[in-house]
Amino acid sequence: MIKSFPYIEVSGTNYQVGCAIGEQLREKIQDYNDHIKVLYYKNVRDWEELKVISKSVEKLIAKHFPKYLKEIKGMAKGSNIPLEDMILLCDEETVLETVRNKCTTIAYSCNDGIFLGHNEDWIPGYEDHLFIVKGKVKKGASFISLSYIGSLPGSSVALNNHGIAFSGNSLLSGAQKGMPKNLILRSQIEAKNLKEFEKLASFSPRAISNHTMAVDNKGGIVSVELSLDKHCASYTTGCFVHTNHPLNKRMEGLEHGSTKNSIIRYNTTIEYTLSGNLNKNLVADILRSHKNNPDSICVHAKKDDKSKGQTVASVIVDLGEMTMSVAYGNPCKSKYKSYHF
Repeated sequence: MIKSFPYIEVSGTNYQVGCAIGEQLREKIQDYNDHIKVLYYKNVRDWEELKVISKSVEKLIAKHFPKYLKEIKGMAKGSNIPLEDMILLCDEETVLETVRNKCTTIAYSCNDGIFLGHNEDWIPGYEDHLFIVKGKVKKGASFISLSYIGSLPGSSVALNNHGIAFSGNSLLSGAQKGMPKNLILRSQIEAKNLKEFEKLASFSPRAISNHTMAVDNKGGIVSVELSLDKHCASYTTGCFVHTNHPLNKRMEGLEHGSTKNSIIRYNTTIEYTLSGNLNKNLVADILRSHKNNPDSICVHAKKDDKSKGQTVASVIVDLGEMTMSVAYGNPCKSKYKSYHF
């Protein structure tokens, strides 16, 4: 039996969309909330401290993204968990300060079309903490998104009805008081063009650093690298690759961790693109690649050391067909299942 992620369809106001997500994923959200609380306590955060964090984040969201706070309230209502818990789920990466060397993203145009490819690399077992949602929001963009349980749409990969597809990669380290990354990603779904995407992606103050990139249905590409207090955007066409180290010169000096694994994956992907065989099949070949293992693009968890994580999902977006194809876990072992508007 071929495994696949839960797929749901939602529509209505932001609150109704949140309620529908919460209702349809209630058991999974409740289970994940129990799981994440254990991790919070292991990181020496008592409940009183977590409640203060949640209330502070709620105020920030209410000020800048009130419609997405309505989505969060809807998810809390639909899944029957407290609002403060749901807000903490949306802010997981900040609370746990979990920055890992993860994810490979590529976008390119060729005679066969325009494609975005992404491997989502995270903690082994998180294949069961992802879902696919097709949404039609009143007074908002329609979308298809691979997202994490407990997070709003957009937290991994998204395609909207304006012909914008995006994903991203962990970048740099550190955390501060600011907007959770998942809320900023949710806002990026609304982008009608790449300039607007850059503006939305560079919201400040932001809680953590990040990299995000988008491709439009004309073949334009923008890469936005974000530290805690600055951002650098690069616009191009043709082909672009990003992993987990800064490419912009202004950002390089901010990197203090090891970039070996990231550079190897980046160079491997570039080698594929320079082969002269840019076509619709190449993106899947890249995402399934085991070249330079253990620093390969398709990452497998080691039984004796799971600290490096593994590929928990793989996504290919075809902008010409307006489809998102998703493979459960490692793409070398799974088949892509397609979803469309």
